[in-house]
Amino acid sequence: MERMEISEKDSKMLDIIEQLVAAGVAKGIKQGLEQARNEKKLKEKITYDTKLKNTRLLLKNYRKFISACKQATFTEKELESATVEEILDKLYCSTYDEVTVVQSILASKKRTEIILEHIKNIVNFYIFEADSSKNDEKHRRAHILEDLYVKGKKQPAMSVLAEKYNISERQVHRDRNIAVEEIAVFMFGIDGIRKME
Repeated sequence: MERMEISEKDSKMLDIIEQLVAAGVAKGIKQGLEQARNEKKLKEKITYDTKLKNTRLLLKNYRKFISACKQATFTEKELESATVEEILDKLYCSTYDEVTVVQSILASKKRTEIILEHIKNIVNFYIFEADSSKNDEKHRRAHILEDLYVKGKKQPAMSVLAEKYNISERQVHRDRNIAVEEIAVFMFGIDGIRKME
């Protein structure tokens, strides 16, 4: 094999090329990491926004869920002993898959009951925590949340709550929004904490 000699000029040129390549690779890696961090932050923000939206939806429909569970036709024991025709008559269905219909009805009611129990426990804990904190604003937010979504047969008007708590309607909206954000942490655990700052 023939030995190749490199001139000093070529050697310096190779060193410069190596430095340029190393700098380019380093810059590319840095930009790639930055892009990955930004994508992760965006994904966390989307996840948090979804959890917040779901919290609002669950609270907004809490009374409807309670009503639907109370009006549910069959209990678990009744479903075990009822005929498929009886179930379908109650559902106004004409075609069926026996197993699918029975499991669907039972699972839907059970899931709703579990979600309702979870919401009730979370709201009760939130109110307890607020009452224990001796913080008037937190206390007010917790009770506004309870009034809006849990107490009574229907949601009171914002003007009624504003009068009850001696604050503006705008403050009622702010208190509600803050309370929903705080409750999202309890509803979804660690995912609720991962909020974009």
